[in-house]
Amino acid sequence: MKPANEIPAQPTWLPAGKRHPINRSVTCLFLCVLPLLLACFLPGCAARSGSSRSLYAHGLDVIGLMEEMVKSSSYGELYGMASGEIEALRDKLAVGDYATPQAVYEVTVPDTGKLLALLGESNPLDGFSDSLRTFLNNRTASSLASQLNARQGSAALATASVYTASKTFVSSSLEHNTLYLYTFREGYSVMVSFVAGEDQAVTATGVFLMAEDFSSSSVEQLEELLKGIGITGAIQEVEKAP
Repeated sequence: MKPANEIPAQPTWLPAGKRHPINRSVTCLFLCVLPLLLACFLPGCAARSGSSRSLYAHGLDVIGLMEEMVKSSSYGELYGMASGEIEALRDKLAVGDYATPQAVYEVTVPDTGKLLALLGESNPLDGFSDSLRTFLNNRTASSLASQLNARQGSAALATASVYTASKTFVSSSLEHNTLYLYTFREGYSVMVSFVAGEDQAVTATGVFLMAEDFSSSSVEQLEELLKGIGITGAIQEVEKAP
């Protein structure tokens, strides 16, 4: 009698190369599925660990999309904005070359409570929930460009709104909401806000600054304006990064 755990011998009628047909099939299947598993698994790891690209580079992605918008008259037609003063402003934006910035500056914006306190408000956010405070802080970071454009008139504000672009990505490098000001030798300046969300998500939103004379010299004027309300050391140049 054969032992209960004895493995039956392979049939002798199989050719030498086919003595283990099941094992070979499993191996082939594994080799076929492995690339699919890697393709699905590795991007997930990258997303959880965060993008290795810099905020500088992500901001340029947004600006590239904005440049495509303004250089297409069809895009404005989608919003019924392809005529009159807004179209004339689009033509001015479209002449610019936004591939390579002349200089990039980071503008650190204090949270809403600190900003209001600097303006003389006493305990302005007392009683507000953490969610509402976060909302106000995010709004403060992204509204500075609109405030500057509002000084140029309603047409300038509307044009900047139509040709605003944004993207969301994962990054562990953003510690607090911030603004990047991209200046160009041949083109309008662009302000990109980086707002932190949950699970290391970051939303970058780019807005054209419609003041034609807003250049590197205007950066100094902006710094003086911030100093006037008690915010010092808020602007610093950002080195190019991949």
